[in-house]
Formats: sequence, C-alpha cells, structure tokens
Amino acid sequence: MHFRFQKLLGIFLVLTFCFSGGGGYTSGQPAQVYAKSQLVKAFVLVQLADLAGASPGQISQLANNLNLALQYQQNSSELNKSASLSSAIAAEALGLANTAREQVSFHQGVAYSMAVGAGFASALIVTGSHRIAEFARRLRLRRMRLD
Repeated sequence: MHFRFQKLLGIFLVLTFCFSGGGGYTSGQPAQVYAKSQLVKAFVLVQLADLAGASPGQISQLANNLNLALQYQQNSSELNKSASLSSAIAAEALGLANTAREQVSFHQGVAYSMAVGAGFASALIVTGSHRIAEFARRLRLRRMRLD
C-alpha cells in the first residue's frame, strides 16, 4: 500500500506542476482546461478507489492510464485523447470504489451474521447442556444393560 501511495502522490505532483504553468491565454485554452479538469477528476477518483480498498493491480492499471492521459495532455495535439481517456479512467475508478465499498459492506454483514449465529448456538448449548449430560448418561446405562 505504501508503494501505491507513493505512485499516486507522484502523479499528483506531476499534475500540480503541469497546472502551475503561466497564466497566459492560448488559442486552445478551453480544451486544455477541460482536459486538465478531467485529469484532476480522474486522479481524485483513483485515490477514492484506493482508499475504498480496490486491489493494488487495479489501482496500478488506473495509475498507468493516468500517466498515459497526462502524456496526451502534455502533447497539445492530443487533448481530445487525454480528455476522453481521463473520463474513462474516472468512470472506471468510480466503479472500482463502489465495488470495493459493496464488498466491504458484504463482508461486514457476513461477519455480523456469523457472530449472531455463534452467539445463538452457544446460548443453546449452555441452556441445553444439562440435557446433553443426561442423554450421555442414558446412553451409558443402555450399554451397561446390554453387557
């Protein structure tokens, strides 16, 4: 997990340096602003998926795709690819985060159900232990009579 955090932090730092460029206006600024906002959105959603408990392999794949989208964004002729890839990454990261949350909820539900079931079973055993002892005594008496 420490490695994933460093990788995501590196991506965030690269994005921060890319966005801290000069404040001048360029002819393609609206497309660049859209591509940058999509990259930031995708990055935040990848972090959300990581925090929600998505697998390291899936997070690594998303981080690699984010790096590719960042490369597209840096090459201004491929801004559309960057924006569309960032949108796809954001959607996939959001889906991973939701899936991870659902899995955590399911596992918690199973654990709570097992705890309640174990409590119920132990209560039955405790309250019926005198019957079990009496049943065992009857079995021993039957064996003695048969001998």
